[in-house]
Amino acid sequence: MRPTSEVSERAARAVAGRPGGARERGPRAAALVLVAALVGYVGLFGWLTWLQQANFGTFDFDLGVFDQEIWLAAHHWDALITIRGLTLWANHVNPIVYLLVPFYWLGAGPHVVYLVQVVALAGAAVPLWLLTRERAGAWSATAVAVAWLASPAVEWMSWWSFQPEYLAVPALIAAYWFADRRRWISYGICVALALATKEDAALAVAALGIVLVARHRVRAGLVTVAAAMAWFLVAVEVIMRAATPGAAPFFVYQYSALGSSVTQVALNVVRRPLILLDALARAATRRYLVQLLAPTAFLALVAPLALVIALPTLIENVLNNQGYTTDIHYQYSALLVVGIFLALAEAFGRLARVPRLRVVASLVVVVAALAANVAWSPSPLDASAYHGGYWALSGSPRTRELARLVARVPASAGVSASYDVVPHLAHRDVIYSWPNPWIRTNYGVSASQPAEPIGAVDYLVVDETTLDATGRALLQRLVGPGGPFRVVVERDQALLAVRQRVR
Repeated sequence: MRPTSEVSERAARAVAGRPGGARERGPRAAALVLVAALVGYVGLFGWLTWLQQANFGTFDFDLGVFDQEIWLAAHHWDALITIRGLTLWANHVNPIVYLLVPFYWLGAGPHVVYLVQVVALAGAAVPLWLLTRERAGAWSATAVAVAWLASPAVEWMSWWSFQPEYLAVPALIAAYWFADRRRWISYGICVALALATKEDAALAVAALGIVLVARHRVRAGLVTVAAAMAWFLVAVEVIMRAATPGAAPFFVYQYSALGSSVTQVALNVVRRPLILLDALARAATRRYLVQLLAPTAFLALVAPLALVIALPTLIENVLNNQGYTTDIHYQYSALLVVGIFLALAEAFGRLARVPRLRVVASLVVVVAALAANVAWSPSPLDASAYHGGYWALSGSPRTRELARLVARVPASAGVSASYDVVPHLAHRDVIYSWPNPWIRTNYGVSASQPAEPIGAVDYLVVDETTLDATGRALLQRLVGPGGPFRVVVERDQALLAVRQRVR
């Protein structure tokens, strides 16, 4: 039997969400609307991402990197991701990719992981709907789910190339829902899945533990915090250090204003709070927060406790010196939107005490989410972005020629390819992103480690529209008179060259 206090709490929520305690009208209709929205989202973005890969609209960073990582995981235990110059465990600690290995045994690749990503992001609406339904009824839950699916940040994540942390999104929302229902085994499984997506997902999980403590789930909360921080330290200070001997984790340079190690960065966040305050005050940060909160009509602010889950990721993003981490186009918003929408669900729980206010809030949230979608999303509702080059909606003579050249490269050959060709050739042990390995670019942890074996490259596949002056000069040196490569095909600004063997 469930504790009496829990039953009473749930009954109170039901009564608060249903005037007079009566059953809310049309819960089945609300569920059907949710299903239709989910099918529409997966259908639209599944199709768009399929075109994106097919028409050479994807890149080496990050789809090519993770595609080779999963392919290598299917064939090796600890291998070098030659696109990035890091081993599986040095790039990021994301053992969840091993769950995708069986699909790669069956021949899966970028199309499949892109679809997995879309389904995961869409599927996060389901536990969010269940959570909100318990607090405010089925129609309010549907409004929150629709707002999730229409959120520009969520849709940009569907556009951006595969990232393992996207799989943490449904896991973390489901964990919150299971904790609310005291289903601790299911909760633990979801927390483990979230932790397995990326080393810094542990920070959001630890924040979830703090929320549980504040909500009087003290034992579960403390265990969650301890487990999350222990995993973070093991991942960063043991696993990643072992994979890059003598070097700090590769991402530490992104926080160079705060120190040269994870420990220094963490301590200086506390010691030098003005740096964080200055970062939060930037115009780019303010715009970022508006774009994240606007789809909730800013109602997420009504439930600040749940927003604690978003806080570690927000701090990470605004202190990062790369700039693009406070841009909704990329994966850095993934765990931020989790906290924001969990706060929205909790806000509806408060608003549900006044039935008319709940109805108005539901309508306002849907309108706000759709308005944000029109203003900032990659969906067809935002025509400027949809037709603005983000999506590779159609092919060209060049991309069709590139597809033919890719098909001519032997599966065992070492390759150096343009960044937009790499995701089509990543299922091999040796694949470099041009101009690597001749000109070291975004590779390894230092200017010399690991070494790049130039002789391992047998083929060049080059999209000549991507070449800068340096890359064009290098290409001419390699395929020109006396060069080590011979041009096999050069047509429609697509080039295939093969290494000339000494007779």
